[in-house]
Amino acid sequence: MESSTMENGKLKIELINFKTSKDYEYNLKRVVEIIENSPADFLLFPEVCLTGFDYEKWDEVNRFGKYAINELSKIKKSFALTIILDNKNYFCLFDTGLTYKRAKYNLFGDEKKHFDTGEKPEIFEWRGLKLGSLICFELRFIEYWIDFRGVDLILVPARWGKERIEHFKTLNKALALSNQCYVIAANSANEEAYGCVLDAWGEGIEVKCEKGITDIKIDKNKKIRKKLNIGIS
Repeated sequence: MESSTMENGKLKIELINFKTSKDYEYNLKRVVEIIENSPADFLLFPEVCLTGFDYEKWDEVNRFGKYAINELSKIKKSFALTIILDNKNYFCLFDTGLTYKRAKYNLFGDEKKHFDTGEKPEIFEWRGLKLGSLICFELRFIEYWIDFRGVDLILVPARWGKERIEHFKTLNKALALSNQCYVIAANSANEEAYGCVLDAWGEGIEVKCEKGITDIKIDKNKKIRKKLNIGIS
């Protein structure tokens, strides 16, 4: 993202509701191509989009994670996804290299049998903005919503079960309204292709195909917080 983007207060966001194949190399190649050909300032991919939860090839999945981070670090753009490495599911934000990572704390279902527990969600900074990340199931835990009060953006990469997709839609909108901030979510097309970019008023776009792109205005959060004052600065 160029500095001029921050100066005019706008970000071009692209959501990729990626469909993961069984070929890890192919998935990585596609992800790289999408990023390099995108006009966006920032891209969000779903949870474990490079490998899926391939427990039958668990050692290979972990080895590929290390390789993938090295390859993705070469790209001179800003994007985020989750990657399996060292038996943890890491949220990774790249910006001409890996700039932030945190392993998933709240594990769901069979994840508890295979993953080590990571760290609780926290606020981190990127390009002068305050961000938070919630990896899939973590979205359901309201204590993180409270911890994130005052952030600019919350990123939600997910592989959310299609039978509960309405929960995903409702929770993302509620999070945007509760925290009066942007919420950016992308879900794996292996479940149901669904992503959204919602502003502090709970409005924005829904993406029900592979890709969607939109602009956001960073100062909109402050305007809405001033208009409807619930104590968030």
